[in-house]
Amino acid sequence: MSTKKGRAAAGRIIAAALDLLRSEGLPALTQPRVAKAAGLRQSHLTYYFPTRSALVAAVTDSVAAHLTAGFATAVAADRPSALAERVARIAAPEQTRLLLALVLAADREKSVRALFRRITKEIRGQIATSLTRNGIDASGNAVALFHALTVGLAVLDLARAEPAARRETRAAVALALGQLPKRPLPNPRRTRA
Repeated sequence: MSTKKGRAAAGRIIAAALDLLRSEGLPALTQPRVAKAAGLRQSHLTYYFPTRSALVAAVTDSVAAHLTAGFATAVAADRPSALAERVARIAAPEQTRLLLALVLAADREKSVRALFRRITKEIRGQIATSLTRNGIDASGNAVALFHALTVGLAVLDLARAEPAARRETRAAVALALGQLPKRPLPNPRRTRA
């Protein structure tokens, strides 16, 4: 798959699989259905993704890359109000729908579960960096709380699908940022020594 043509074919397969995952969920990710959606013969698809597990892993990796990139952009904010707004934006219904489908896949696919461990670690690292930059405590528990809150709000936003839910997401993220403990300031007596 190192050729340009091979990367394009694999990209087309993953794009078709993502469309099926969005519209019909994980059960739609069969090799025949994805091949048809991508406009390819099944033998062509199996050249790039020999098993359904390999296909699911590639799709999961694609979703993970988008999620971590979204979080990286969101947490690059330099003030808490901008951080709240950006975090609310990454809770887009399409991304949340994909995330939920893959959460269900993680229950059955070990490769997906392993990827969730990796993406959780990456996203929490990004959150910790952003909280620290904004003067907020970035202990493991504070980061886990913020991460869980944003994921939960994204799910509720998707389920409710109304402008009030999006406003509530922004307000709840801003409130959480205000409630998390501030990072302790350095002790001036220690720094003079």
